[in-house]
Amino acid sequence: MYQLRNKKYDLVLKNGTLIDTIGGFETKADLAVTAGKIASIGNIPAENAQMTVDAEGCYVSAGLIDYHCHVFHGGDWASCPADVYALANGVTTVVDAGSTGCGGFPLFWRAVMAHSLVHVKAYLFIGTGGQVGLGCVEDENPAHINRDGIAELCRRYPNDIVGIKLKLDKEHLSAFGIEPLREAIRLGEQTGLRVSAHATDPVVPVDDFIDLLRPGDIYCHMFHETGEGILDKAGGVRGSIRRARDRGVLFDAAHGKTNNFSLSCAQKAIQQGFLPDIISSDYTKISLSARYPFTMMLSEYLNLGMRFSEVLRCCTEVPAKLLFGRQTPFLAIGEPADLAVLKVAERPVTFWDFYGNTVCGDRLIENKMTICNGEILFDQLDDKYQRFNG
Repeated sequence: MYQLRNKKYDLVLKNGTLIDTIGGFETKADLAVTAGKIASIGNIPAENAQMTVDAEGCYVSAGLIDYHCHVFHGGDWASCPADVYALANGVTTVVDAGSTGCGGFPLFWRAVMAHSLVHVKAYLFIGTGGQVGLGCVEDENPAHINRDGIAELCRRYPNDIVGIKLKLDKEHLSAFGIEPLREAIRLGEQTGLRVSAHATDPVVPVDDFIDLLRPGDIYCHMFHETGEGILDKAGGVRGSIRRARDRGVLFDAAHGKTNNFSLSCAQKAIQQGFLPDIISSDYTKISLSARYPFTMMLSEYLNLGMRFSEVLRCCTEVPAKLLFGRQTPFLAIGEPADLAVLKVAERPVTFWDFYGNTVCGDRLIENKMTICNGEILFDQLDDKYQRFNG
């Protein structure tokens, strides 16, 4: 509730359950925000705040990080506006997964990254023209890779470019085999950046490329069902995949609503204890048209056997460590007030995928409020419909 008088805090979230996987805590407490930072945690009187929000029955988490999406809206066929889709899903940081190559990145930085309300980082696609959309050529010919241009951009934008992206699928690499992956890794070594490899329908068997990935590199679209994947013919997780994880290769769900994700594959892997390191959306116009938001994607994992804290870790803690080297709790005094207020609703829900698989569940993650830099930018909490006194 807004007050006309000056108060100690700009905003207080009351009665929520604070959850922080880095800090390892889940506790009911109030949280106060002042000047874009977390100012206090504990039992905070409502009268000390310019505005109070009742988060009863909800989790208060760090803002979610969507580590793989496409947000060069207007610059390619597939991308969505970052602020529109992210804020509704509790996301305060997005990582564009190579929508642009070195030819278009400066425009992407000026048009999107510099102006978005949410924080935007980016992978740079190995092909100069980027990933422009369906029916278009995404050139990964090793002879055409602009190594000097990529390296120069990485030097110019050290806080914005976080990795090198490429596709390993047959459609793009049938003429080149895995040489583009070797080039990407060479560039990763040169620039000090990790590589994210789109692994759906790979051009060679998994065992022929998985050992090339370095610790910290990412096997992307881990739950696809087109061509060879993380499961062998008997449905077991491949030994080479487990060994890759043991030496530090990361596995990203990178969901989307195309053949990059299979509920059946995810269910089999999770039942064998092979969980994702990162849960990202691969959000594009296809996901938007399917009306399948990121929170619904996250909810799938709750209903496939993961705990809520495990799901959160995959879209807060792990990507924050990759992006910022973060080791300290999000929900602490003095930290930026990038927050999501989430509710786990108990209700029937049916999840579906591109392959025709369905999973019936009874829990759905709903985003009720998104706060970025201390400012409420999305609000679906019911408390605003109630009458408060004082």
